[in-house]
Amino acid sequence: APVTADAPVNAPDAATDAAATATEATIAPAPAKAPEVISRSKVTLGIAGGEADTAKINSKTLLAGVARAAEATGVSLDLLGVELTPGGEGADQWSPDSDLRFSEWEIGLPLEFGPADEVMASLQQILGADPIWISSSSVGSRVAGDMVSRALVALIASLLCIIGYIWFRFHRIFYGLAAVAALIHDVVVTLGAIAVSYWLAGALGFLQIEPFKISLTVLAALLTVVGYSLNDTIVVFDRIREVKGKSPRLTGDMINNSISSTLSRTLLTSATTLLVVVLLYFFGGEGIHAFSFCLVVGVTVGTYSSIFVASPILLWLINRYQPEGRG
Repeated sequence: APVTADAPVNAPDAATDAAATATEATIAPAPAKAPEVISRSKVTLGIAGGEADTAKINSKTLLAGVARAAEATGVSLDLLGVELTPGGEGADQWSPDSDLRFSEWEIGLPLEFGPADEVMASLQQILGADPIWISSSSVGSRVAGDMVSRALVALIASLLCIIGYIWFRFHRIFYGLAAVAALIHDVVVTLGAIAVSYWLAGALGFLQIEPFKISLTVLAALLTVVGYSLNDTIVVFDRIREVKGKSPRLTGDMINNSISSTLSRTLLTSATTLLVVVLLYFFGGEGIHAFSFCLVVGVTVGTYSSIFVASPILLWLINRYQPEGRG
């Protein structure tokens, strides 16, 4: 089908002036019936010489152009595997059946880089644009499996290091096990909040909740939460050790007294941290929105986990597995 009806960029007087720039390349899993790799490029269609006069195109016209480009280059392309995602203002109102036009599109082709580059070069001529592929990444199932294996090894090694350090610091392995249990709790709850945000985005939109996704900034936030929670837990544990002293057994009253003596410090530290993080969440901008959301949840969860998760687990472990007289 021709691709000139709905796209101003295809008009004869603008065919030689339209420009498109690829701003990023990302990795995405291929559809179920598509190859294991997918080449993705984010392009912006615009009229050269000014930002105000921007060319726009809808998904149907763009998909028709992709089909013509694949046919012209002789590349076998399953259109069901083509991913089109608009960007810019009003993108949240777009649906696959929508006729809304956008100047920014993310095009994902279920092809290797070579064939995908040929299709995009042909699409350039059809649309009068000039997409530039900065990079192209492909991840197969075998590579993904290796990455998962290495990540699990790194995770287990880091947890063992944490347990070993706290064991050395407090002379009891139970302190390390309780701290790691609290860390796992904090990370799982924070990840759960990210998952739940998909359903809460509509109902709690006034709180600026979006359907957040896992990204590098989210991973950075999770690491920050781990460090914050671990520090808070060690402070409480250190006070528990001081209160216990040379007593033969750790009791619930000792833990309650320890938590009470550190409660003001814990609450004040968490309150000042949350104040900054909440301001970042509401006024920090889109770039760190997911990051600050994870910190809001993680700092809140990390505060109560040091008191209501780590300490009770420590008491349970000692009373259950520690020989009498060695608390």
